[in-house]
Amino acid sequence: MEFVQRDDVRRLLGSADPDAALTLVGGKIVIAPEAEAEGLVIVSRRDLEQRLTGEDLSDHDLDELADALDTVARDLGA
Repeated sequence: MEFVQRDDVRRLLGSADPDAALTLVGGKIVIAPEAEAEGLVIVSRRDLEQRLTGEDLSDHDLDELADALDTVARDLGA
């Protein structure tokens, strides 16, 4: 079972909150302000944007990001 999906990455990058973070709460992905996150923070929007080159991301790119972030979540103990 994958935790992080393409739409989760899309929601994080599209969030109006510059402090948004992708978090895992009770087995579900939640986009919330990093300072208010109640679960495991996988990545903040700012950190993710810094790693990207500003290019438009295809669905394939988003899928690859989701897979990588899913691995991060599992490595962090999800």
